[in-house]
Amino acid sequence: MNLLTLGVETSGMIGAVALRRAGQTVESVSLQQSGRRHAQTLVAEVDALLHRVGISSQQLDVVAASIGPGSFTGLRVGVVFAKTLAYAIGCRLAAVDTFRAIAAASPTDISELFVVSDAQRGDLFVGRYSLGDSTNGPTRLGEIAIESAVSFCQRVQGITASRSDIAITGSAATTLQTVLPPFVRVLAPELQHPRAEFIAALGEQQALAGELSDPWLLEPFYLRRSAAEEKAAL
Repeated sequence: MNLLTLGVETSGMIGAVALRRAGQTVESVSLQQSGRRHAQTLVAEVDALLHRVGISSQQLDVVAASIGPGSFTGLRVGVVFAKTLAYAIGCRLAAVDTFRAIAAASPTDISELFVVSDAQRGDLFVGRYSLGDSTNGPTRLGEIAIESAVSFCQRVQGITASRSDIAITGSAATTLQTVLPPFVRVLAPELQHPRAEFIAALGEQQALAGELSDPWLLEPFYLRRSAAEEKAAL
């Protein structure tokens, strides 16, 4: 396995890109904050990263993009960039489940994990993942869905009451921790957000398995329209 993979993560407030070569992360760098305008820094940061390691974009084998759930604008920027780059240089394009990348950073004593993020209006985006001993990363159990925060808290309390190997993570996890009982395990804040190196690693695995996306067809994963779109539809 000697792939050169670029991982692009723009689903949240702080974006990042990472380069992976021969199964190892070469470098990961956060995008410079500019009013959350990932579009203003993404191209420059990727160009600088490739320059530092002495390669050209034409040498990339895979571009892996974080596709959501996440920020509407951020995901759009990252996915469009990844699609355009993959098409321009003729390399493979891998669409990576953002929640799966978060789950991939979990401690080894976790067997199942809920990944949650804020869906606004008292709701959560919820994904459930099995970690087990899989060498191919976390496996999603069912579909990512929208669930009320109240309903989720009640459900997860019943599931975790007798199991210490199930945990909660994601950008909404810390907020939920204030209303959940102590026996519900919530992972540390540094594990609650997607990292570009995991986007690259999972994208590499998907490419090797032939799980690729068409640059013309790939879209970010949105479960709900943006507030602006819903307002315009009224």
